[in-house]
Amino acid sequence: MSRLLIERPLPHGGRLVERVIEDKRVARKLWKSCNATYEIKPTLHYETGVPVRNVYREIMSICYGFFSPVEGSMKQAEVERVLKERRLLNEWIFPYPLVFDISKDDLNKLGVEVGDRLGLTLKGKPFAILDIEEIYEIDPEELAYKTFGDPEANPEVVREKFDKKHPGWVIYRSHQPWVLAGKYTIINPPKLKPPFDRFWFPPRKSREEFEKRGWRTVINHQTRNVPHVGHEFLMKCAAFTGDVEPCHGILVNAVIGVKRRGDYPDEAIVEAHEAVNKYGYIKPERHLVSIVLWDMRYGNPLESLLHGIIRQNMGCTHHMFGRDHAAVGEYYDKFATQILWTKGIPSFGFPAPPTDVPYGLLIRPQNMREFSYCPTCKEMAYSETCGHKREKLSGSFLRGMVAEGVQPPAIIMRPEVYKVVVKWWKKFGYPFCNEKYVINKEKELEVDLEDL
Repeated sequence: MSRLLIERPLPHGGRLVERVIEDKRVARKLWKSCNATYEIKPTLHYETGVPVRNVYREIMSICYGFFSPVEGSMKQAEVERVLKERRLLNEWIFPYPLVFDISKDDLNKLGVEVGDRLGLTLKGKPFAILDIEEIYEIDPEELAYKTFGDPEANPEVVREKFDKKHPGWVIYRSHQPWVLAGKYTIINPPKLKPPFDRFWFPPRKSREEFEKRGWRTVINHQTRNVPHVGHEFLMKCAAFTGDVEPCHGILVNAVIGVKRRGDYPDEAIVEAHEAVNKYGYIKPERHLVSIVLWDMRYGNPLESLLHGIIRQNMGCTHHMFGRDHAAVGEYYDKFATQILWTKGIPSFGFPAPPTDVPYGLLIRPQNMREFSYCPTCKEMAYSETCGHKREKLSGSFLRGMVAEGVQPPAIIMRPEVYKVVVKWWKKFGYPFCNEKYVINKEKELEVDLEDL
């Protein structure tokens, strides 16, 4: 049987957005043309005051093309269309509103108007500019509810009304009430700090890397976690299923940003995935670890749309989706993402899968079932492949073992991965994200900036 020829997909929207100025002379002129400057600050939880988001990550991902074709902070009409139809004004599908929000006091202090240019500083140094095209007011609580759907409006997949226990709902509820809309341009490209610097493959660079490696077909593994052996088997099997056997490469793309309490630190996540190929559990020539800057919204099917957009822009041909993709709690149906990619979700604006609607995605989904361990067969495999009683790999159970200082069995977590977890545990004094980690990280960030 002949193999189906798969071509690398075009970026979402037809072209990569690249709004980064490398020439310092040009950058200085643009900076001098700013009408006012504003220091980027993390978004704080509307009740606790703990950081939940930093808009700098959205600016980085927009300007380097991860979110193509989005070019900046969305206008009011675009936000409304995204919430209603999950489409941009130029028709291309997109799941979330992305805005540059500020307080009324800050807006009054800045004194900016439509047509002005706002200089954005980060860590006290010039970072980017925002060309203001519109200024409007939002209701953060209404925005939070409309972003994720509800059981009445989206009965196909939404099971519970969203509330303050959901991290993504909290992010939008914590927005400030005024939005400056317009295009971003980075005029002082930040330098990623170790260990993140060696995993920085923005879309232009990732596409070049795939070409250099001869990877015509690439399947993506989305992660916000250190890998256990079940994740490893997902990657191995996903790369050998579907319409291409085998995929030439496996891209691990880790989401770097504010996580929920109990997630692993970002540093441990990227180095743990690196250990999988460093120690030969997946061939290094078929495996690449990378990052994207984004404060996760935990939006299950909607998050999967963003993940598809990001990885298509990076040049992937396929994306694996498992049960409870990018989920927390019981807000969505456990198979909501797979429902979206196989049948569509009409109430979210998808009468068909995202690949089968106008202005949709080109990346191909690979829906995966759960892996579990069979004590009788003494192997990891799909749950349905034998008739024995199987043991599921529970992330919560694993974290409980790690928290007690117990090294999980090698059949569950590779010893080299556990060593990475312990390394960063010693560094931070705790194995998982907590308020202290988030507060300190938002002070330090993943980047440094030079003087302009």
